[in-house]
Amino acid sequence: MRRLLLPLIAVSLSCLPLSAAHAAAVRAAPCAAKRSVTVAQNEQARVYARSQRTDADQHVLIGCLLKSGQKVQLDSWFSSGLSRGDESAPQVWLRARIVAINRYSCPPDPTLGGCVGGARTVSLRTGETLRRANTGTSVAALVLGPRGAFAYVSSGGAVVKSDASGEGVVLDAGPGVDPASLAAAGTRVYWMRAGAPQSTLLSP
Repeated sequence: MRRLLLPLIAVSLSCLPLSAAHAAAVRAAPCAAKRSVTVAQNEQARVYARSQRTDADQHVLIGCLLKSGQKVQLDSWFSSGLSRGDESAPQVWLRARIVAINRYSCPPDPTLGGCVGGARTVSLRTGETLRRANTGTSVAALVLGPRGAFAYVSSGGAVVKSDASGEGVVLDAGPGVDPASLAAAGTRVYWMRAGAPQSTLLSP
C-alpha cells in the first residue's frame, strides 16, 4: 500500500507548480476581455475594441493598464458592416500609458458635406485628455511625444503638431513629405521632405 501511495503523492506534488503558474497567469491578465480585438499594446497597456453585449453593432474602444487592470473607455461607434451609415473605427497609437485617437467620419453622400475629424491624447492613468487637434479626416501617420504632445502627417501631406505651443501648429506644409518617415525621439520629431531631413521640438 505504501508503495502505491508514494507515486500518487509524487504526481500530486508535481501538479502544484502548474496550478500555481496557471493562477498567476490568470492574475497577470487583468486586461483580458472576451470577444475583444487588440488594437495596440505595449509593456504597460493594452487598447482593445469589442462590441457591446446588448448590441453587436455598437463598438467600444477600451484602454487598460496591464499592471493594475484599470480601464478607460476611449470611444464608441456604430458599425454593422452593412449600412451606409456605418462609422469608421478610430485610428489608434500607443506610447507607454498615453494613447492617441483620431476619430473621423465622411458622409456617404459627398453632397452632404465633407469629412470631419479630430485627434486627442488620453492618459490611461487618469483618463484625462491631454492634447487635441482638428485633423479634418484620417491621418497618414502620427507619433507621440512626452506628456501627450503629438505630431502627425495630414491626409494632405502637411506635418502638424499639437503641444504646449498650441493646437494644430503646421510645421511643414509640403509638398514632398514622406509620411513613413515621421518619427519621434524624446521631445524631437523627425521627417523627410523631398529626401531632405527635417526636425523640430515638441513642447511638453
